[in-house]
Amino acid sequence: MPAEKPEIDDLKGLRANLRSLGNRYAIEILQVLNPEAGDIIPEMGWEEIVEGLLSNMGYNIPKSRPDGERSDEMVNYDNARKKLTTGGTLYESMNKLVKAGYVQALGDKRKKQRRFMVTHEGRLALSAIEEMIGPISKDNELFKIAKVLLRHKNYTKLLPTQENFLREIGSLDENIIIQMPPGSGKTVLAMVAVLMNLQKNRKCLYISPYLSLNTQVINEYGELFKDLGYSVVRLDGTQKITVDDLVNADIVVGVYEAVLSDVLQAEEWVSKIRLTIVDELTELDSSIQEVTASNLGTDRSSRLDLLITLLKRRSRIITLSSRFGDTDSIAQWLDAKVFRPSVRLSPDEFIVTKEDDGVLIASSDGTQKTLLQKEYVLESIIEHLGDYERKSILVVVSSRYQAIFFAGVISRHWPRSIDQSLPEYVVGKDKTLPVAGQLYEFLKQGVAFHHSGLRSEVRRRLEEKVKIGKVRSVVSTTGITAGISFPFDCIVILFDRAMGFLSARSRYLQIAGRIGEYHLAKYGGSVYLVFEQPSKTFQTVEELEETLLHKPLKPIRPGGIHPSVMANLIVREAMYLKHFSWEILEDAVMGLVSETYRGVQHGDYLEYMKYMYKSLLGWMNKKGVFVSSVKGYRLSENTLAAARSGLGIIRYLEKQDEIDALDNDASDTQMIDLVLSFDEAQIVRPRTSYPTEIELEAAGLEKPDAWFDVLTLGRMRIKGAALERWINESDMPDVLAFANEEGRNMTINNENIGTVGIEEGDLDSLINICSEIAMKLSNYYQLIKRKRLSKRMELFSEQLRYGARSDIVSTDILELELFDKNGYQYTLPKQDARALYDKGYRSISDILKKYVDPEKKTLARDRFAENSGLDPIYAKEIYKAALAYVRARMSSDEED
Repeated sequence: MPAEKPEIDDLKGLRANLRSLGNRYAIEILQVLNPEAGDIIPEMGWEEIVEGLLSNMGYNIPKSRPDGERSDEMVNYDNARKKLTTGGTLYESMNKLVKAGYVQALGDKRKKQRRFMVTHEGRLALSAIEEMIGPISKDNELFKIAKVLLRHKNYTKLLPTQENFLREIGSLDENIIIQMPPGSGKTVLAMVAVLMNLQKNRKCLYISPYLSLNTQVINEYGELFKDLGYSVVRLDGTQKITVDDLVNADIVVGVYEAVLSDVLQAEEWVSKIRLTIVDELTELDSSIQEVTASNLGTDRSSRLDLLITLLKRRSRIITLSSRFGDTDSIAQWLDAKVFRPSVRLSPDEFIVTKEDDGVLIASSDGTQKTLLQKEYVLESIIEHLGDYERKSILVVVSSRYQAIFFAGVISRHWPRSIDQSLPEYVVGKDKTLPVAGQLYEFLKQGVAFHHSGLRSEVRRRLEEKVKIGKVRSVVSTTGITAGISFPFDCIVILFDRAMGFLSARSRYLQIAGRIGEYHLAKYGGSVYLVFEQPSKTFQTVEELEETLLHKPLKPIRPGGIHPSVMANLIVREAMYLKHFSWEILEDAVMGLVSETYRGVQHGDYLEYMKYMYKSLLGWMNKKGVFVSSVKGYRLSENTLAAARSGLGIIRYLEKQDEIDALDNDASDTQMIDLVLSFDEAQIVRPRTSYPTEIELEAAGLEKPDAWFDVLTLGRMRIKGAALERWINESDMPDVLAFANEEGRNMTINNENIGTVGIEEGDLDSLINICSEIAMKLSNYYQLIKRKRLSKRMELFSEQLRYGARSDIVSTDILELELFDKNGYQYTLPKQDARALYDKGYRSISDILKKYVDPEKKTLARDRFAENSGLDPIYAKEIYKAALAYVRARMSSDEED
């Protein structure tokens, strides 16, 4: 039966009064007055309408504080209310809705006394608008939260894909796999879920594989969380945090490995997690074709597999990634819904090869072929791209050396105009460092390179400028592909012998996605795949093209758990059980292994894991890990202390005699050698990972060749020399120069081994990681009641962090924070702290109090500046920082 046609008068009335709906807040007022389906049409006064409008804008009525003080949330709510109700716009819109017949006014005309209800015509008008532009968001809690995020990011509306997600999913109380292209707004959707859970007093965890992703989340949303009264803590080695910080945090932002360490040692904060956002789920796919002694323990996919398995027992899981094969299997494992857009935009794709008579550029669909009479591939691509001055380009290469080399080529042949203050902003004080100094020079020509040899702060500032289009020619290793979308018009990928990362189509899509979905939709984009040389991955250009552009996406396959993680897992389960028989312990450990994605998918894998488990258990038992108890077995006190401190169990047991024999007055060299023996420090470039005998046995591997021993020993010496010089207050350029000279001249058994060097980004990572290991050792000594050695190791951790001797680190002077001319915060340089210390300043308090004298006419600040031994203007900045430090401490004490 055909639908009943509306009356002609209704249509005329609707057309005549549509203008009233164009007034500000008009539609929003109708939304508030419109009842849910089946409900009675309500009558509302002005107070109820204003509260409804604020609620739909994301402002809920804040709770009163017990002390009667106004919270930031109250202030924000009152400000929003004032903005809404002043100026008369709201009342004018209501009058026009009443006049149009969309709202009925009841009672006295005075504003506060009047009540209102939506009419049939008003509901018809609202329905008509929803029919044209889709349902309006007032009835969906997710849309309300999304509005808060949009307002924070100064966006006017959601992207179509984001809006589809919020409509289709409806509720975020289930596990969800979100598969969307880079640049399509996955992180915004994740933050909607985070805010919704925070409002319900649920602790949230965001994990990613890279510091850059964590930094992006903190930079984009940290201020919003703070304004809403939620605390955020980073667990990725970039900041010093305490157990209390993690316990009290509303949101923890961490990298996979750091979070897994805390989960395995059963930290208290982990038990409170109720929502976990897993960014870059494609990292669950292993890139290692064959496990060998040289790569054992380097596959992060197995760590992520175990981490998700442990977390999904207590937490909702939302994953973010681009597409991958056999999504249904992952969805079944997680018991998750899947959201993916039905339409995916693709860039123009070209295969580039060097021919005898020039460079051939052919489109992947076979419709275009261009032979350019050029000698160099990059020159040909830039000509083929056209309009280079207006377009941005990313060149992806396989090594740091190539990134610098090709950035130099582009800066010489295709420089760009650039704001000349930008190089100083990006590089700043780091321009005295070897790698950053080269970047500084290239940036003057409008060209940049990006790799992990740069310090993380320099990379962050560079990414910031690339993202807003201020740097438009970038050469990078594959690390820039970690989840951040940039506005590139063109991506060039150079395939040579060393390009091992790009072995699957999912990884190619990760790189091609750096264009960003929004940029691709608006401006288009191109990807050029340059086949330079055969490699282990691709022998021919045809194989490359078929694998990366045409084959279906491969299913995800994690690597196997490695022995060091299995040993930690055994101890974790023993900690939870407290007392156990061997059968109960095996059931607990193998039960968990069988729940991993690898365990669910591959039955034969469990047999291999059982062999590994039994090999490790026997070895650990011989090492005294387990002791008899009335109820069976339990962990020894020292093993329990090591586990609770976060020390890797295998390395701890291998070094236990040395750890327990360490003297209270141990030398810096002894402590450096000790921290370098742990896995976390060995993974840092130059890699010094060397598997122990039990790890090789448990993994069923042969001992590596003798050259590997020699190489590892040489690299270990370089790391040790760099750290020793660092804590003896050499500056970073000197440390790097010394360490690299040592590397070039390194001889073992009268043979020069000429090992790989160390760059400032590597040294930065090594310092932070070794400082963390020292702190874990300090916690261990505290638990076994060696308090003096615990204090010494804590001091050593600070020496590593600041690069200073123990006398200065024992003071609080190095805690002073100053600001550079770009407004970035930095700690007082150790050379200046030494100058102050040698002048008799033993604390921040000394800086302020030493020259306080009411009888003197000059200011204490000026007298400090004259006597500090530093530049007077700079000294006044230090004095100002000292004042800010003391005031902040006093304010904190008052709050406590």
